[in-house]
Amino acid sequence: MTSYQYTLTIGESEQLALEAALELMIQYCKEQLATGASAPYQAHQANCAEMLRKLRRTPAELTSTSSGSWPGSPL
Repeated sequence: MTSYQYTLTIGESEQLALEAALELMIQYCKEQLATGASAPYQAHQANCAEMLRKLRRTPAELTSTSSGSWPGSPL
């Protein structure tokens, strides 16, 4: 099977929204599995849990959008 890898850059508010969405999807999958459903909820739950783990372990990169923070720029 072919495998793809993606790099994604998101902002802080997008990270918070993505984390919340993944948590909701995991909870939804758990509920579906509890009612006896199987595919695709087992795979979705595992994939969302892995994405959430990666999202939480990746260090944030601090950037500034203020032109006053650049060296040599007037205050």
